[in-house]
Amino acid sequence: GRPSVAKGGGGGKARKAAERPSLPGDAQLRRTEGGLVALEATAVDAKLWAGAAAAGWTVVEMYAGGSKSGNWKYISPAGVPCKSRSVAIELGGDAAQAAAAAGREKKAAEKRAQGQPEKGPSLTKSRAKELVGRLVEVYWDGEDAWYKAEVLRFDEASRAHTLRYTADGYECEEKLSDSSWRGPLPRPTARTAAKRSREG
Repeated sequence: GRPSVAKGGGGGKARKAAERPSLPGDAQLRRTEGGLVALEATAVDAKLWAGAAAAGWTVVEMYAGGSKSGNWKYISPAGVPCKSRSVAIELGGDAAQAAAAAGREKKAAEKRAQGQPEKGPSLTKSRAKELVGRLVEVYWDGEDAWYKAEVLRFDEASRAHTLRYTADGYECEEKLSDSSWRGPLPRPTARTAAKRSREG
């Protein structure tokens, strides 16, 4: 979710500080023999699916310090590292896929019950690229509001979009695949753009 940010002067700095990914609680972390941060069983299940830790799955930061930016690798009971949760779920087989689907539905139901929007539409690489130059809306749950942003770029390596929010010009990287978003919004027609310029 998005952080709560006060509107007005200095908002960009406040947003940048507030957007740093949070780590699971210290009780859910441990260090591997190689000094990397690894998640404890309850956090492994939360990241993957219920029962993943009991089945032998582990979640370890991808590199030293990677946990601070949310870069994890998912290691199967056979020791096969997976770079993404979706690959781990696929490798985990039918039981993992069913448990992950049940977990997603439970989270979606909790959000619906709280009146929060669900995660945005899924993004293939081609669809992610097609958003460049378009407008989207991103939900900031801390402010309980949708904000329009122009998609400036898409980085295939990080799978993150660079957005510029239209309200204040603030730019940031956003993994839309992990966010509540909607769009692309219809492009303004020449008539709409001319009307807006006369009104403004």
